[in-house]
Amino acid sequence: ITMGSRTYLKNEREALKNDASELNEVTRQFPFTEDEAFRDSIDGSLFNIGKIYEQIQHNEELFPNPVVIGNFHWKGGEKDPEVVFSPDPNGRFRVAWMPPKELRNQKKFDRNKRIAPNAELGVGGVDSYDLDATVDGRGSKGALHLYNKFHMEHPSNMFVLEYASRPPLAKIFYEDVLMASVFYGYPVLIENNKYGIARYFEQRGYDGYLMDRPRHLVAANSGMKSKTKGIPSNSQDIIQAHAQAIEAYIHNHVGVNYDTGEMGNMYFERTLEDWIGFKIDNRTKFDLSISSGLCLLAAQKVQKKKQESNFIDKRFFRRYKIN
Repeated sequence: ITMGSRTYLKNEREALKNDASELNEVTRQFPFTEDEAFRDSIDGSLFNIGKIYEQIQHNEELFPNPVVIGNFHWKGGEKDPEVVFSPDPNGRFRVAWMPPKELRNQKKFDRNKRIAPNAELGVGGVDSYDLDATVDGRGSKGALHLYNKFHMEHPSNMFVLEYASRPPLAKIFYEDVLMASVFYGYPVLIENNKYGIARYFEQRGYDGYLMDRPRHLVAANSGMKSKTKGIPSNSQDIIQAHAQAIEAYIHNHVGVNYDTGEMGNMYFERTLEDWIGFKIDNRTKFDLSISSGLCLLAAQKVQKKKQESNFIDKRFFRRYKIN
């Protein structure tokens, strides 16, 4: 009576700001809006829904919106010289950051083969498809994410581009992925059971933009020595590593960071909502979760274990045989 129910509930939420799971439950039970009333329970998600909703609410309050919608296309209609971006409210791409002009459309060759010049700055992940049309006319969408790794000069640990669309021809999707990769100069990681996009990149002379399977995703007992493009999508080890990569990213970079008090810089609403509903045992519907997870796997660096010195067998003095 003295303070009002809304103020009371706001204070209760403020007290739970360091407990995202409990805060989500209180928000669901005592909502201020329809969206809050229909939030998912933390029990129904593989990831931390509380932190995801924190990020969504923060994004809704941002002005101006940091995400720009548009399309990439070849300058002058001529393929290969230069890619440009044009804002378009009906575009297929959502972009939150672009590299400075001196880093765009860079060309780098290794043994006369085009390779991604900005691999140290960022990487990409692609959830592709091979068929132009499906029987029911629906089918999954092609998805692409580009991601910035840690860097001292540019935004770090941040998804900078999101794409989710199913053009009438698969080749249009492949060309979209290729143009984004060339513009940013980032290599992309694909699932190697989708052969269409790999063949297309090879035909266009850009197979150097397709990442080999990361070393830390090669099983120790596989005996695999030759380099292969992409990773298998049906490996249980890969599926688990994929989900764990998203889970770790959400914990560290989505919502409020409880150590620093800073808000995360994940601005793509569709991806955040895709993470909420993600099911590890039925991944086919979650195109954006697949591509974003591939990004994070591609960005991982596993430190090599240092071999401990064994001083028992070492000789510290030269030995001579005296006859």
